[in-house]
Amino acid sequence: MDLIELKTAYLKAMLCAAAKEDVRYYLEGVYFVGGDNKVLAYSTDGRQLLRWIVSEDYQGDDFSYILNRRCIKDAIKTKYHIHLEASTGDLVCAKDEDFRKFKGLIDGKYPDVKRVVSGYVDNINSEKDENILINASYLKSLSKIGKTVGKHYKLKDVPIRLYSSKPLNHITNIFTFNGNKNLMYIVTSCQSAGTTDEEHHAVLLDEHPIPKNETQQWIDEGFGAICSVSNKSPDDAKGFAEFAINRKVIVDYDDDGYMDSTGKIWRFVYFIDAVEPNSHFKQGVSHG
Repeated sequence: MDLIELKTAYLKAMLCAAAKEDVRYYLEGVYFVGGDNKVLAYSTDGRQLLRWIVSEDYQGDDFSYILNRRCIKDAIKTKYHIHLEASTGDLVCAKDEDFRKFKGLIDGKYPDVKRVVSGYVDNINSEKDENILINASYLKSLSKIGKTVGKHYKLKDVPIRLYSSKPLNHITNIFTFNGNKNLMYIVTSCQSAGTTDEEHHAVLLDEHPIPKNETQQWIDEGFGAICSVSNKSPDDAKGFAEFAINRKVIVDYDDDGYMDSTGKIWRFVYFIDAVEPNSHFKQGVSHG
């Protein structure tokens, strides 16, 4: 069993930057990647990003897993030593002779965060911008991460350093904690004093757009999409598809979810087939 030790405080910190109740469900977890002698972890909501170098002496096979929030929280609650099992993506918690295992893989494609972070890190320098503008909500998140990491170092007020404020396309502000660059927080910055939260750039999505899923592609081309739907989880939507239940014709989507032909909004969908536009309201596909 190839186990990788995970610091509990750092795991808690990773959840601070992960998305919550986002239609991009794969952003609601923590992304672990193993390869090139390193294990890295990432969390992001698209506008803030936390990168953790878990290990720099990894010798096992390459892997990539997205672990959901519930799995990580359940592991933390045990107060045991937490490890990531490289071969399965399970969290293994051990104390003395007792151990517990938690499963929580998210089936989805995570953004290419490795390329995104390297783009920032390669441009780091010591220059400081006297007119740094950051949305206050991100400062609150930064403070929460700092307090969480501070507990690991037994520090009441962990030093937080603005590692680089030289903007890269007006979006780079990088912070580290207690002088340790293994945990790096990247947050968006506003361009001017008149820039609002709605106008600022995203850490990931502006420069590195995420490919649309099949449902959205068909809708963009003017078709409807027969999907199994759920407001609970993507796994539920996939399960309904296997049993041919809870199928709807999806005709529109936005950041809040997917709309079926009756006007009801669904959070998760699993694509089954496309239908012609004039068939949207003629398909007898709802069995839920």
